[in-house]
Amino acid sequence: MKSQSRVIIRAGINFITIPAPGINHLSHVAFQQAVIANGLEYNRLETPKNGVILFRDAPSPLQISVNMLEPPMGQLLIVASQSKGSLVLETFTQEVEAAIQSYETVWPAQNRQVVRADADIQELYETTSPHAFQELWEKRLGQPSQSLAAFGRPIRGGGLRFVLEPIQEPMPVQIEIKIESFLRDTTKIFVETQFVWPVPTNPGVSLDARQRLTSMNDYIEKQINAFLSGESK
Repeated sequence: MKSQSRVIIRAGINFITIPAPGINHLSHVAFQQAVIANGLEYNRLETPKNGVILFRDAPSPLQISVNMLEPPMGQLLIVASQSKGSLVLETFTQEVEAAIQSYETVWPAQNRQVVRADADIQELYETTSPHAFQELWEKRLGQPSQSLAAFGRPIRGGGLRFVLEPIQEPMPVQIEIKIESFLRDTTKIFVETQFVWPVPTNPGVSLDARQRLTSMNDYIEKQINAFLSGESK
């Protein structure tokens, strides 16, 4: 795998909080104004029941969703994708921070608590083999190609999945990793990393997206890349 060929195609972060935001026509308008005031653009609005969603199509897709869930919980979800080129994680982090600032302006709460948070990053890497699964199966796992003959037909794609238990640290996180051939272009390896922070924060703690995204990216660049390159053998 060519570790320097990393291309991020999607990133997202999701917060489940209490108290829930009050969703109505006035808050729809206030949230739109706050988003613009904090430097974000959007070109489409949806107002499902108990929610508001802002969409940006260009220069790169961005979605900001605020929802009332089961009382007393609410949700703030920010997702970005990139169909061409690579999503810049620092740019996404800044946009998430702007969305959080907008959220906290419209729905202020002194004792806001993050009940649960999760984030995911999807990326592609170029391989040194004709097929990405061949690189995973034969080069990384050291398995003979003929062992796949038992399936009786050519392998179009495949991969690995890891679910890692949280460890005792200041902010315990459960990690799930998928590493597989990218079916739309089987010369590339697709990697999806998801972090879940299952332990609620103390009331009044900020929605710290930067710390979460930074720790996640550090884990990808160190531990996951070490596994992919075989350095962890």
